Amino acid sequence: MKTSNFLLFLAIYGFITGGMMLFNAAGSLENFGVPLIDQTHIVILQYLGLTDIALSLIVFLQRNEQSPSVIKSLLITYLFITIGSFLKALYDVYIINVPSNTFFWVDMSVRLLVGLVCVFYLLRIDKKND
Repeated sequence: MKTSNFLLFLAIYGFITGGMMLFNAAGSLENFGVPLIDQTHIVILQYLGLTDIALSLIVFLQRNEQSPSVIKSLLITYLFITIGSFLKALYDVYIINVPSNTFFWVDMSVRLLVGLVCVFYLLRIDKKND
């Protein structure tokens, strides 16, 4: 798969997850097993959804960029977000004892996989530039 196609996938993935957080915040919180869903939780998740959509828009608009440094910056950003989310989830569940559910772990596994694919594309870009 070409790097631009993978970046298109990242943008679509971000639009979907951000859209779910923005337009179905209560449902998203419920899927993750949040026991007390109040307006504060909903508002915070909607702000996170907006930032996710904004980052996805940047990736979408820059997906065909020829500059390796721009592509690497996008991949490193998504790598940090996805692998960072997975590591934060491990910390929350195993250290702080935040309850989790199957949906939570499926979502975190997908994030980890996307992060690892970002690493693959980063290494591919580095090999091209050598």
